[in-house]
Amino acid sequence: MEAIHRAKGFEKIVEPIRLTPESKFVFQCYPGVPCFKLCCSELHLPLTPYDIIRIRDYLKLGTEEFLILYTEPFILPKSSLPIVRLKMRDDKDKTCPFLGDGGCNIYEVRPLACRYYPLGFGLFRNRDEKRNEEFYYLVKEGFCQGLDSGEEMTVEKYRYSQGIPPLEEPIFEWAEIIMKKESLGPVEVPEKSLELFFMVSSNPERFRTFVFESKFLDIFEVPQDTLEKIKTDDLSLLQFGFRWLKTILFGEDLVKKRKEVPSIRKAKPF
Repeated sequence: MEAIHRAKGFEKIVEPIRLTPESKFVFQCYPGVPCFKLCCSELHLPLTPYDIIRIRDYLKLGTEEFLILYTEPFILPKSSLPIVRLKMRDDKDKTCPFLGDGGCNIYEVRPLACRYYPLGFGLFRNRDEKRNEEFYYLVKEGFCQGLDSGEEMTVEKYRYSQGIPPLEEPIFEWAEIIMKKESLGPVEVPEKSLELFFMVSSNPERFRTFVFESKFLDIFEVPQDTLEKIKTDDLSLLQFGFRWLKTILFGEDLVKKRKEVPSIRKAKPF
């Protein structure tokens, strides 16, 4: 199999086997494993919008401060959409900024990608059946000694053991946006659309300001109960933001426009 890249002098490969929730594999990771913490360096680890909120709150930081200290912009290779990823330390091993002597210092709120390891996750649109389908695959790194040892479990059991499902549900529509963009292929994306996607995906405080302090509410009809929720609840704001992005980027009628709107610079759909 062709290697994706080198990691610690060993090859990192993805098994070309599509796994289902019922598929079984063997894995364990704990401080006693000789390779413990080796997978926590040289990462290109994307953060979901919910990851950002949870880690930010755990560290008791504002969004801007968290983004500046711990993240960097990143372009998703297939969709060409901008998100943020963890910024590694500037040390010889390029270690995760949250790695301590005993392991992860933010283990309670570790990112979704960390929880999935050694599994990978994908989402694609089944056009024949008009529904989204999830799939999984196994990532094998040469240094990892947790694979093929420990308890045999199904993919679904592992996902629940890592607390994954409750963290995926709030960002499912965000993943759908990325998937839809990927399905369009290498089309040119208007700069304004990229800016709006990045704002909603990375900075709820900035998006809230955009909603309440720009002409947003002169253009879009937002129910009063929704307005009350998104004033203070970042998770509700995310859900609203994803629906709004689907409206302006794909023409889905999820956030109603007012019949008469002021003249503005519009975002062009993908």
